[in-house]
Amino acid sequence: MKIRHTGKDNKGFTLVELIVVIVILAILAAILVPALLGYIDKAKEQKYMLNAKNCINAAQAELVNLYAKYGSNYADGDYVIPGGTTKSPKNGDCDLTKSTFAKNVLETADMSGDKAPYCFMIAVGSNCSNNVSAAGTYTVTEHDKYTVYYAFYMETKDSPPLYYYNGSWTKTNPRANGTTEVFSQYNVVKSGPLKGKRLQYYLISNKTGKGTITNDGFWNWLKSMK
Repeated sequence: MKIRHTGKDNKGFTLVELIVVIVILAILAAILVPALLGYIDKAKEQKYMLNAKNCINAAQAELVNLYAKYGSNYADGDYVIPGGTTKSPKNGDCDLTKSTFAKNVLETADMSGDKAPYCFMIAVGSNCSNNVSAAGTYTVTEHDKYTVYYAFYMETKDSPPLYYYNGSWTKTNPRANGTTEVFSQYNVVKSGPLKGKRLQYYLISNKTGKGTITNDGFWNWLKSMK
């Protein structure tokens, strides 16, 4: 005679087995979650870097257009980029945040409007006539005045600051130790491949609330970045 199994004899997990499964899942979570969070952080950093590169490429493209249009006649006296609202009497640093140049750069980089970065600033070879003798010996060609040599980029208030300097992007702030080690007080580069160039800074996007590029509060904030 055959015995038929109705299935009522099937047993579920015992309490011990459930505990083992839970412990295994907890161990897997402990291993995987940090890796997953790290992956998310890395993806964000890659996004920030891509947007930073897009912004600087757009700025350089706009500068090429200005060079083709104005050349050595310049668009605005001591400023190769027109449309600045506030300008530093010391080194000619200029706030462009409300200018057509800034608008075109951010639109080209697809970073306009609400997507505009927390802060974006570039520096080109200086065309400033102020403090020429006090700045000491430096060399700036016509091409230098339309070439981006430095950039500072922060996409959000909490994102890592990125710097374009010496031809590459870095997370190391070349101004972190003050202006006297890498840059003189007159924006002349004192060391590295750019040694001897005088730079002029143009602020393109500023949501920092630290003031304008002509304000010590802004520069003190920038130099505090590590």
